[in-house]
Amino acid sequence: MVTINKMREMLCEGFPEPQADLMARVFFSAHDELVTKAEFNELTAVTRELAEAQHMLANAQARTEWAIKDLAKQVGGLSNALGGSLEDFACDLVPEMLEKYWQMEVQSAATEELLIGRRYREIDVVVRGTVAGRPVTVLCEVKATVSRKEVDGFLAIIERYRSLHPDEDIRPLFFGYKADRKARERIVAEGTAMVFTRGVMLPVPRS
Repeated sequence: MVTINKMREMLCEGFPEPQADLMARVFFSAHDELVTKAEFNELTAVTRELAEAQHMLANAQARTEWAIKDLAKQVGGLSNALGGSLEDFACDLVPEMLEKYWQMEVQSAATEELLIGRRYREIDVVVRGTVAGRPVTVLCEVKATVSRKEVDGFLAIIERYRSLHPDEDIRPLFFGYKADRKARERIVAEGTAMVFTRGVMLPVPRS
């Protein structure tokens, strides 16, 4: 005859001890009235199968979680690679556009860290040169897709930087693949420069 301890040992093969103990007591108390020995053996076999299935499900979930984490890493790497290549593209294209449309004599174009307020902020591309013989600094924000929120944030940074350098000609510029409608409207309203892979919007330089 199967004892409650034997039943508990069998259930512990697939379930945590507290759960196995509870199931053993329930099965044992109902054993005489509900099942024959053959039926009980069948029931324990089904229970073992369920435990094994639960274990296979746990493994599948772990593999799924690992795959999701791996995919996140790949997407993050692709994003970083895209950002880097887009900034490199901006370093090459933006100076050419400024030379063509503003007749700017470019002296340098590179990523720089500028002290704005109490901390340094990395600016994607800083173009330094002259327009009509006067020094001009163009601060460029590079985004694959420029949003209105990003436009507002970058223009606020530009204003803080201008307040620290009131005698300098500092101009913001946005570079990317595209911008949403609200972003374009704000850029145009502020007379700000915008260079995209499919178009250019550059205001007439101040005399």
